[in-house]
Formats: sequence, structure tokens, C-alpha cells
Amino acid sequence: MEDEEPPRLLEVSSPEPEAGPSTSSKDQYDRPKIPLTLLTGYLGAGKSTLLDYILKEEHGYKIAVCMNDFGDTTDIEAKSLTLSDPNSQQTTTEFLSLPNGCLCCSFKDMGIAAIEEMVANAPGGIDWVMVELTGVADPGPIVRSFWANEEMGDLILDGVVCVVDSRNVQKQLAEQRDGDEINECQKQVACADVILLNKLDLVTKDQMKEVESTIRTINPTLKVHHTTHSRMPLSDLFNLRAFSDPTAITSAQQQDDDHVNEHKHDGEECSHPSHIKTESHTNGIKTVLIPLPLLNQEQYLRLNEFLESLLWESKILPSKSPSPEILRSKGYILLEDGREYVLQGVADLFELKELPDISNQAGTSDDNNGKVVFIGKGVGEEIKNALIDFVGI
Repeated sequence: MEDEEPPRLLEVSSPEPEAGPSTSSKDQYDRPKIPLTLLTGYLGAGKSTLLDYILKEEHGYKIAVCMNDFGDTTDIEAKSLTLSDPNSQQTTTEFLSLPNGCLCCSFKDMGIAAIEEMVANAPGGIDWVMVELTGVADPGPIVRSFWANEEMGDLILDGVVCVVDSRNVQKQLAEQRDGDEINECQKQVACADVILLNKLDLVTKDQMKEVESTIRTINPTLKVHHTTHSRMPLSDLFNLRAFSDPTAITSAQQQDDDHVNEHKHDGEECSHPSHIKTESHTNGIKTVLIPLPLLNQEQYLRLNEFLESLLWESKILPSKSPSPEILRSKGYILLEDGREYVLQGVADLFELKELPDISNQAGTSDDNNGKVVFIGKGVGEEIKNALIDFVGI
């Protein structure tokens, strides 16, 4: 009988943890995410010039750059990841293999995993990752891939930066596709969070005003910078938090208002998206900005239902009429009980994220004005009127 008794448990003191980084799940969860920027722009806009500037300038960041090492072509199967170290005069380069093509019209999970692995193994860690897309890339599917997988590893999607050739962008935007399809340049502008209007030295002041007006017409939520040789303070491209910061829309709107004030003439208002809520452009791309009052809980749930039908089922409630092609969605929603949400969407993927203690954040709007912005082909008054009717505002 004594042999069948269970053995006594002995009390053993746990060894002291070794010095160095903790690997506990809690520490991994609390560890700050590394922001990742997607860099897009049409052929010849100046993406490679910007990356060259990032890698050579003494800016104080440790940056990993995943770049198209052999130029903007669609058949490259190797990309270089270059680490820029502010404490060293040198950069180091490694290569990752993307077997199914370049960072172009699709981006496989294996590509994300490869970047995460290389970043994790970077000596001394890094501050920022920038991934260059090809000049003919549709950024939408790639943004969705990174956004949907941002809970994997240490990376988090920080924003989409688009470099524009100010001298040629009007012609690029006007290029026609079969069946009146939206072209790549239009998609790049529509999906971006920040625009660099590059080659300022090659256009006149009036031409630059026209380019900026066109760009803002397509995407009025952009933060716009004028550059020559793609040079600008990198702090304006870093830590954008474009997919989580509720001030992203209000900041861009304030920049729009400043732009309008600068270009008033003879007492007249500029024709500008901040004054015109819907504006058409090449191939039917339009933007609609819908102001929102404070919503009660029922109205918030109806707004969510409207978004699900619009973006998931391509139906406009309450009539269930076919939805236009939505490229980008953004919003800032305030509830009567004090809760606040930010809406981010790319194509049919969207998120309504509650923002805790937002009233204490600098730059938060204090005018109790919410808004929803849709950018896409054929959006306009129909969506605006349907949302107002269905939500009951």
C-alpha cells in the first residue's frame, strides 16, 4: 500500500531570472511594436531617391528598408533589406526571397513572415521598417495583408506614404484602362495617408497648386508635403499611427483649411474638397465626406451595420442597392456617453476601434464633430443620404 501512495511534492525555490531581455508572454505583449511604412508611388516618382536619402542621411533612426534592388519591374524575385545604423558610418544588406514575385499586385504571408524574421535578427534592434512597393503596384491588397497580420510578430502598420512626380502626375492620373478601370496611380493616391509632391523644382508655382488641388480632390484626408529630390524631415513620415490615431483625419482637414485660406483670391472661396463634400475625378473616382453628430448607442450599432453591408456585401442600406467600389474608408465617431472610435478601412476590410482616454490626447478635436470619409469609384450623395437615413441622424 505504501508503494501505491503518490509521492510527496517538494517545495523548490525558483531560480533567479538571468539579466537581459525578458521572454515572458506579458513582456512580449507589452513590448512596443515596430512601425512599418509602405512606400508607394508611380514609376519615376522618386521612391528610390527617398530611400537613398534615408540610408545615407544622419537622421538618428535605425531603419530597415525593404527595397526593389534592381528597379521597378514586376519580375524581380529578390529584395534587399538594408539596415541604416545612426551609430555607424556603414549600412548592412541582406536579401530575402519572395518566391511568387515582387511586392506588386499581391503580397503573401510568407513575405511578411520573412520581413519579421529579418527584423527580429537585426543586431541591436531597429526603430522603423520601410517597405518599398513597385511603381505599378496596387497598394490595396498589400495594405490589407499587413493590416490583417499586424498582430503577428513585432511589426505594426504605421501608414502608407506615396511619392508623386508633380511634373507628370496629371498625365498619369488621366491614363485610361480597359473598361474605365481605376489605374494604379489613382489607387496609390487614394490609399495613401501622406503624399510627397516631389520634383518641386521642375514645376511652376501655379502648376504645383493645380497638382495639389487634384491630389486633394481624390483624397482630402491626406497630409501633403512639397519636396525636391524627395528630401524632407523624416520625423514627418515616422510614427504616423495612421491606422489608430483619431487625429489623423482632423489634422489633415486642418491642413486643408490652411491650404484654402492661402489660396483665396479676390474674396472668393477656392473650389476645394473641404468646401465641396463630393468631387468627381478621372475614371469616376469621388470622395464623400459625411459629418456626424454625437451618436447614441443605437445609432452607433446602425452605423456599424451600414458599414458591414456597404463594405462586406457591396450593398447600400436600407434599399440594398449595389455599392460603388470603395478604395479607402476613414472616420472619427463620437458617442453621447463619451466613447470615441476611429474608423479605418481598405477595400472590404474595416475596423471600428474604441479609443480609451482620448480626451487627454493632444490634438484631439474638441468641437464634438465626427465624420466619415469614403474614397472610391462612384461614391457620392447616394451613400451620404443613405447613411443619414439608415443611421437616423
